[in-house]
Amino acid sequence: MNKIMLIMINVITGLFVGINTVLGYLFSGFQEGFDNDTRILLLMVVWVIGLILQLTITKKWIGLVVTFLPVIFIILLYTAVYLDWG
Repeated sequence: MNKIMLIMINVITGLFVGINTVLGYLFSGFQEGFDNDTRILLLMVVWVIGLILQLTITKKWIGLVVTFLPVIFIILLYTAVYLDWG
């Protein structure tokens, strides 16, 4: 894979996951308990692990798959809310 393309993918997914993680953490305090849910920060941790895997191992596709797991989860979450799946 082209190195510039890989960097662009990491920047775009990093911004997407980072912004949605921060917003999800801030908006999770609006419920009845008024305490923010720190489990949503694990999405950013998974993305960082994927980035580290891309930089350290020779098979970069493993890190790329791990990097896209939070992105897919967030997109599915938005789809579920939009389509009112439950």
